[in-house]
Amino acid sequence: MNDGILPVSTRPRSVATHHKVLDSTNKLLREVGFRGISIERIAEHSGVSTATLYKHWPTKNAIVAEAFGRVATEALKVPTEGDPLANLIDCTVESLTFHSVQSGRVFFQLLAACSLEPHGAAYFDQFYLIPRRKSLEPVFARALASGQLAEGLEIDVAMDVAFGAAVFRLMRDTEDVDLASIEDTVRWSVRGLLAEQH
Repeated sequence: MNDGILPVSTRPRSVATHHKVLDSTNKLLREVGFRGISIERIAEHSGVSTATLYKHWPTKNAIVAEAFGRVATEALKVPTEGDPLANLIDCTVESLTFHSVQSGRVFFQLLAACSLEPHGAAYFDQFYLIPRRKSLEPVFARALASGQLAEGLEIDVAMDVAFGAAVFRLMRDTEDVDLASIEDTVRWSVRGLLAEQH
């Protein structure tokens, strides 16, 4: 377990409370957004005391990171059939547009907040980043196995390249998100990963 991740009791009551808080936090994210959430507001919405919240999480950002990470990972549809390269592009675009449209910039606000807070960063890594990268690994592995991507390319590097420019573009275009331009950015990024054609 990562440093900064508080252990959760396996007692049914404790597990139920944990999930209740995560569900309430995700509802608040949809209703008031990341900036509208506080520990006190989570406590009021979930009916769980602030003292109990701090037994499960060290900070508000840690709660949001786990709650949002769970929903974001569950929402990701990973194809197992069809053209591997097309699947890779589609999954990348779908993941990015989930952040930008359905979740109202939560990803970027959370990323910024957690980058300044060690405890939050640990939760962001454990509950958001690691699960999503693991979910996407088979998509990138299929594309590599198909011979469409450059030989010797590492999956972690391929993920960083596929997502990097589009994430930067989304962070820059904070008001209006042009989904066509995001898909175009991903396609141009992925072109740099392709195997050479002889």
